[in-house]
Amino acid sequence: MESIKASTLPTISVILPTYNAEKDLKKCLDSIKMQDYPKDKLEILVIDGGSKDKTLEIAKKYKTTILFNPFRDCDEGKSIGLRHAKGEIIALIDADNELSSPQWFRTMIQPLLEDKTIFGVASPWLMREDDPSINKYETLIKIADPLARRFHPQMEIIDKGSYVVYRAKLGDTPVVGANGFLWRRAVIDSVGGYEQKFEEVNFIARVISGGYLSYAEVKDVGIYHYYCTSIWSYIKKRVKIGRKFLGRKGRKQKTWVDHANHDSFLLAVLYNISIIGPLFEAIGEYRKSGKVAWFWHPFISWLTILVYGYAVIEYTVKKGFQTITAKE
Repeated sequence: MESIKASTLPTISVILPTYNAEKDLKKCLDSIKMQDYPKDKLEILVIDGGSKDKTLEIAKKYKTTILFNPFRDCDEGKSIGLRHAKGEIIALIDADNELSSPQWFRTMIQPLLEDKTIFGVASPWLMREDDPSINKYETLIKIADPLARRFHPQMEIIDKGSYVVYRAKLGDTPVVGANGFLWRRAVIDSVGGYEQKFEEVNFIARVISGGYLSYAEVKDVGIYHYYCTSIWSYIKKRVKIGRKFLGRKGRKQKTWVDHANHDSFLLAVLYNISIIGPLFEAIGEYRKSGKVAWFWHPFISWLTILVYGYAVIEYTVKKGFQTITAKE
């Protein structure tokens, strides 16, 4: 990448939604500021949902464009960012992400420059020794929760040296697209742009159904993702995801699960709640990696189903109450 002239590098728009993100935002913006990438080819869009803490004060210290997100929701913030972004490449970075190297952007764009069939590039999640144990587990599974992990398809893998290419089949729905993911803007536009909420995995399903089947993951750089620090923070994130999924279903919109070729949803639920299957999985992964954090897997698999079950009950009760109120 060092031999590539700055004038030939693509323009990049970083889309960074925030809401009360003062805890992690400085580390995130510092890691973007240190990038060995032409400053005139990099724009940072901070889309804020009305933060009450020092988020905006921190963002104003950097060369950022600040946009207001009246919906507060992160996914709607990403859509607002997309409407304003000028770059050929879209970088989805969250406030709790920290880029691991000054070469992050240069390394991440390499697959996009070399292979025009690739629609995007994923960045590995990296682990710090002082991370909370549950965050280490989230880093290890790479996918936000164990239920989604059951639906992640087996794909053809092509090793290109400094990165690998994953080639999907029509009907596959890889659970990727957020936290340090680079999108080719032309692909986003060619499949109809974005909805009010840019929900990554649902959008991946649309991209693959549109015939774009390949994405890459680099090897030499990654991100530190401060995803959760406790069981309670994990539960809150899963409740939010459950509500989002059910809301989409309630509006009769397709979800990535509807697009997918996969085993029965019920079988996936039963596997996760069984504890036994995830326990054997954890033992196998521990033997391969030596990472003790894998032993969160049986408990988190069970807990995830419990949390989503709560979200379903909550949604059903609210919908029933709204129906009764409407009749009155």
